Order: sequence, then C-alpha cells, then structure tokens
Amino acid sequence: MEIITTHINADFDALASMVAAKKYYPGALLVFPGSPEKSVRDFIPVSRLELGIKKEKDIDIDKVSRLIIVDNRKSGRIGSFSKIIGKKGLSVHIFDHHPPDPNDIKGEKEVIEPVGATTTIFVEMLRRDRSNILPAEATLLALGIYEETGSLLFPSTTVRDIEAAAYLLKRGANLNIVSGYMKRELGAEEIDLLNELIHSSKNYVIHDIRIKIARASRDKYIGDIAYLAHKLRDIEETDALFLLVMMDERIQLIGRSHTPEVDASEIAQQFGGGGHPAASSAVIRDVSLEEAEEKLLSILREKIHPARTAGDIMTSPVKCITWDSALSRAEKMMTRYEVNVLPVLKKEEYAGLISREVVEKALYHGFGKSRVSEFCTTDAITVKASTPASEVETLMIEQNQRFMPVIEDKKIIGAITRTDILRSLYESLLRKSRINGEEILKEKPSMGKNLSIIMKSMFPPKVFNLLKLTGETAEALGFSAYLVGGSVRDMLRGEANLDIDIVIEGDGIAFAQALGNKLKAKVRSHNRFGTAVVVTEFLKFDVATARTEYYESPAALPRVEMSSIKKDLYRRDFTINTLAIKLNPGKFGQLLDFFGGQRDIKEKAIKILHNLSFIEDPTRAFRAIRFSERFGFKISVHTTNLIKTAARINLFDRLSGIRLYDELVLLFLETEPLNAVKRLLKLDLLKFIHPQLKITKSLEETFISIQETFAWFKLLFIEEELNKSHLFLMALIDELKAEERGKALERLLVPPNARREIMAGIEESKKALIKLRRASPKNIYFALRPLNLKTILFTMAKAQDKERKKAVSLYLTSLRMTKPELTGKDLKAMGYTPGPSYKKILTAVLEARLEGKIKNRAGETRFVKKEFPVQKAI
Repeated sequence: MEIITTHINADFDALASMVAAKKYYPGALLVFPGSPEKSVRDFIPVSRLELGIKKEKDIDIDKVSRLIIVDNRKSGRIGSFSKIIGKKGLSVHIFDHHPPDPNDIKGEKEVIEPVGATTTIFVEMLRRDRSNILPAEATLLALGIYEETGSLLFPSTTVRDIEAAAYLLKRGANLNIVSGYMKRELGAEEIDLLNELIHSSKNYVIHDIRIKIARASRDKYIGDIAYLAHKLRDIEETDALFLLVMMDERIQLIGRSHTPEVDASEIAQQFGGGGHPAASSAVIRDVSLEEAEEKLLSILREKIHPARTAGDIMTSPVKCITWDSALSRAEKMMTRYEVNVLPVLKKEEYAGLISREVVEKALYHGFGKSRVSEFCTTDAITVKASTPASEVETLMIEQNQRFMPVIEDKKIIGAITRTDILRSLYESLLRKSRINGEEILKEKPSMGKNLSIIMKSMFPPKVFNLLKLTGETAEALGFSAYLVGGSVRDMLRGEANLDIDIVIEGDGIAFAQALGNKLKAKVRSHNRFGTAVVVTEFLKFDVATARTEYYESPAALPRVEMSSIKKDLYRRDFTINTLAIKLNPGKFGQLLDFFGGQRDIKEKAIKILHNLSFIEDPTRAFRAIRFSERFGFKISVHTTNLIKTAARINLFDRLSGIRLYDELVLLFLETEPLNAVKRLLKLDLLKFIHPQLKITKSLEETFISIQETFAWFKLLFIEEELNKSHLFLMALIDELKAEERGKALERLLVPPNARREIMAGIEESKKALIKLRRASPKNIYFALRPLNLKTILFTMAKAQDKERKKAVSLYLTSLRMTKPELTGKDLKAMGYTPGPSYKKILTAVLEARLEGKIKNRAGETRFVKKEFPVQKAI
C-alpha cells in the first residue's frame, strides 16, 4: 500500500502538494496525519475535486510499503506514520522545501528545493512533463503557493514561485477563489480568541529585536490558529510574533518572523516542530502555558543574534604611522590612502592621533620635517571591541570626536569613523522609528540587512553550505570573511551567479589553506598578491586578502597593500560592485553597503566611486558600457562626463593594448555588440582602437548578421571551439585597409596566432565570397575546405544574398564531412602501387561523391576500377 501524507495541521501548501503527488503516484492514498487547518477543511467539500482523502485511523500502517511525504521531513509531525519510519522494506519518498536539519527523515528518493512552497516543486515537475492540469487543480495549487509565500510577499519567495504561479494562471487558476481564502472573514470563536491574544500579548526587546508573545487557552479545539497569527501581525507591528494556545491538553505554537535575525523554524525545532525562517509551528505537550512561554523566551534569548558592539561596526585593519615619522610623510600617507586621521604608534602600541587639519597647518608653517609625536593628540578617547555600539555613538557625539580608535592590549585593532556611526544610527532609526505603526523612513537599511534567506534560495545547497563553512573557518582563525563581487550584485538583481569571490580581513592565503584542508580541495596561492584559488569537486572560487590600492601614475597598474573590507570595496570600479555579505557565524548574511550600491541597483544606474576613477584606470570606461548594456542600466550623467573628460585628454593612449583587448573581448561576449560599439563611438572611445574606425551601414549589417549566423551555428552542436569575439573584431576592422587593420590589431596586442588568423581570415573571406557565386557542391567544398571555422562563419555573415549563405550552410551541415570511404590500404589491396597516384585517385573519388555520382563504398570501388585501371595507375 502506498500512502501520500504531510505534516499535522496541514495547510494549503500541504494539500496542494499531496494532490500533485497523486499524479505521480496514482495508486497511492491521500491521508492527513491528524486534522488539517480549518480553511483547508472548509475548502475540500467545495473544491470540485474528487480527493478521496482517508483518515489516519482507517489505515493499517503495517501494510504501508511506500510512504510519500510532502512539505515535511520531521518524524514528529507525521502522526502515527512516524512509527514505521525505519521499518525494513519501507520505501520513503520526500518532496519538501524547508531548510535541512540533521534529524530529518531520510528518503530513498528526495526532491528538496530552496523555493518558497513545496507546491512550486510539483508545478515545475508537471510543467516539465506537460501533464494536464484542470482549472480546479490549478486553483488549489495556486492556493498552496500564495498561502505559503504570503501572496508572494514573504522574503522566502523566489523567482521560481512567481513563475509557477504565473503558469497556473495560464492553466485556469481562479484568483477570486484564492483571494477569498487569503482574506476570509473570521468566525465568532476566532474573533473571541483573537481578542484574548491581543489583550494577553507581551512585548519584549531582545538584542534590539522586537518580539511579541501572545497566549490563550480554549476548552475545545479551534482550527487555523496560523491565520490568526497573520491577523495579529497586521494589527500590531513587530519583528517576530509567537502564539501559544492551549487546546485539548496541548499547546499549539505558531511563529511568524519578519526579520532575518529571528529564524522561526529554528525556534519551532526546539519544541519538535518545524517550518521555514518566516513561518513555523509546533505542538507542545505536558507543560503549562507559563512554562512554555518561559522556555520560549529562554530559546529566543539564546538564538537571536546579540546586539552590535564596537567590534561589529569598526573598520579594520587601520593605516597607522610611527611616532617618529615626519609630518611630510603623514601628509603623503593621508593623500595616498584617502584618510583624514592616522593613529600614531610607538613600539607598535597606540600613542595618539594626528589629523589632516593639524598636518596641513604644520606644513604651512614650515614644520614638514618635525616628528608626528610632537603634534599628535594623546588624550583622545578610545574604546574596546566589546564596547556597545550605542555607547560609542554617545561618546563620539558628546565629545565631538570624529575618529574613535578601538584598542585591545594597548594595540589598535580597528577604528570607527563618523560615517560608521551615521550608518549605525540610520539602521537603528529605520528599525525602531514608527508613528502609528507606519515607518517614518520608507527606505530599507542598506547596512545590516540580512540576506541569509535570499542566499539559501539563490545558491545550490552545496554552495550555501560552503559559504557557511567559509565563515566558520574564518572565525576560528580570528578573521572576517565576506562574499563580494558579482554574485552579491546579481543576487540583489534577482539572478543567481556562482562566480564566488571571497575577501578575508586577515591572511587570505592562510585562510585558503585552512579551508582547503577541510574541503580536501586543491589550493593555488599567489603570495605576491595575497590571493588564492580553491578548487573543489563542484566549484572553483577565488580568495583574496582585503586590500587597498593606489596609482603612482595615470593608467598604471595599481600598487596593492593589505587593508580593511571597506577600503577593499572602495578600490572597485562602480558602486553596484561594492556590496559585500559577511559570512562569519552570528553575522552570516549581513549586507555591507558603504557606497550606495543597493540604491544604484534599484535605480539601474552605473556610477563610479570617485572623480579620479577613470584617471587611475581607464578600462573602467569600457566596463561601464559593458555593465550598462548587459544589465540594461544607465550610465549616470556625472560618470558619462568623466569618461568624456578622460577621452578628451587622450588618457586611453596610455592604456596597454592587452587590457584594451581584454575589455573589447568581454564587450563582444557579454553584450549586444553593435549597441556596445555605438556607445564606444558616442563616448569618443572607438578612436583609441584605431582613429579611422567608424560605424557604417555595412558594418551594422555585418554585426547583425554575425549574431544571426552564430545563433544558427550553435544549433548545429558542432563540438569545435570558436572565439565569437574575434568574429566581431574582424567585422570592426574589415573596412580598414590591410595595413591599417594590422595597426589596429597591433594596438590591441592581439595574440600573434589570433592576429594572423584574423588578418588572413578577412582576405580569405573576400575571395571565398567570389567563388561561392552560383557554385556547385564541388566548388563550394573546395572554396571553403581550406578555411578555418572562424573564417567560414565570417564568410557566411558577410554574404549579402541567400544563395551564398545557403552554400556555407550546405558545407557546414553536409559537405564538410564528405570524404572517400576507400583508403590507401584499400587501393593497395586492389592492386595499385603506393605513390602519388593515390592522392589523384582519392581526389577523383571525392569529386565524384560531391557531384553525386557515387553514393557508397561499393560505388567508389566501381568508379576507381573504371576510371583508373590498374595498369594505368602503375
């Protein structure tokens, strides 16, 4: 006997998943492990679906041979079916979306996906298999997704949930019915219970997180308490809500969280329940309401992340200057590292502070050679890493101190600036400041926002677990680890990106070796740059030491030094690429956004970090175009003006050819090439490749044709490597004279072999196009056979008529593989003496095949015997 079941107090996600599972296990019985939620009970009779759901008590569990569990993996939540888990001969299949736990039921088959609802998994399966879905079934499946994702508004909602919901609408899902169950009216008993919960609720603030706990007691069972949690959450604003309702000598625990700092499922698991970070439930037995509340509070205090300290908001490491250094050196350091205050060290111990204001005045008065110690402030207030952030805020504001050293054992381990304090205050204000339940500020905080839930949904489980291990390894070494770069940027754009980059505040190479040992992975280190590459069985990723950089001259390669994560992010090209996520335990998933990257992603804007950005690295101008075209973002007016300024002063002439070539290749590979080249022309950058380059109608047609040709070519599945970017480079320089083409490729420092191929390919393509006009299959073959694949496709793109395009198509799809079946060995066996005649014979055979005179090996043999009698071949 096969049984499809779910968790106790089954909701719409559970019911919908059971009904969908029935399509894959048509002989199985649907069985609830106990009573479902009231809304589900009300829906079943009017659903117009013949569900045939059985009661748990009517099932002889000893006869169950296969147990299909949906929307659950906890043995404590499947009722009496938990008694047969582990029974010999029982096959268990699991379909679930909840986060993993070591105590989960293990199945012979497991389909676990990081989506907002288990129903989404089944909808994707049904869509993939093109299974028929009736409108009534689509409505139930939509109910499952909408309820579990809070009408697609919960943070756990993924793109896949939205796509699944959209598909169900196409299959006839009735949103009026869905809306009715999402916004149903409360009954008299439910109103009475809700009123008691409101009046009994207590507010707690645990580590700056607002918690509301409400409790009530009823003599008889009332279903769908989870719906009351939503209603109470709508009435009274809070970060997390927990209901404790005593019924039938047991307590129902319902948890709802709207903040990443409180994982509702983790709390429920302590009572034997489960769920997901935003919603959970559990059944508590053999304790009073008072005892349950006391235990709940104890667990919350243990599990909620602690309040922030100076160590959490400080910048580390800090650039310092020795006490006996000259003031002129202090001025150079401040300019190089773009800081206004330097801590002063004496024998590696903290001795005071020197500010830019003091240094500039001293230099003005001619004291450039004087020692820093003679002018530094020695009585500035300092704090420890454990000092509460609120206390640091008070000290800096009351003492008017703009730079706060963080000291441990007389050594400086970090510093807090006014910007750090402003961000800390801003985040607290956004969390706490409300008037009549409405937020005073509508923008969400860019610093401190926790993205762990989004990370779990975006990354495959192996990658997510790797990131957690990364943080744990860094913590054990006393380092801080951050996920940075494109993966963070694209996560906030709603796209998954497995190009993983890790930055370590500490020794990046030592960290990489330690992590590599744990993963049994290969580690390739680069001591000069403080970087490493870690290669696992499923992922290769980069590790770098947090660093800062400065440029000794415009367009030069930067000099790099060890620094803090803030300085590391500041050296990046655009604000959208300055985002980081902390990976250390306790702060895992915390977003760092020092430069407004989150805002610019939302506004779809490409902005540089400072006005000398293109002076220091002109390739950023090409990257601005690439990101703009790739993401559909707009380059800001200020950034555009700075690019034009850099072009006007001919800064790009100083740029090395290889860096220019690399950026051009990426432009061609990652964007719509024609649009990118037009942007280069508009910003006056095309001339730095070659001054005679221009965009003509012919060039535009060739670029478009290359796109079409390459798209067609990919459908052939020809397993041969092809550098697509070279096709566009050939088109770009095609209209130049041969000598000028060479100069353009020389300016770009195109690798020698590729340079020769491009130069030859352009000329060979012109000749081939002449030969292909009204050509027979034989002539097509011999016109294209000597050419490499790149040149052949370029020829197809340059062909302006269908006749020659068809000729290239015929060659690639058919003629290209034409060759004689007979070999030299066969000719020898036929009596022909080895020698130059073999080539003549086999060429004649090939031509005859191309002309359609020969169809098979036997035909080749007859042809050779007829056309080349043995005596003639001798």
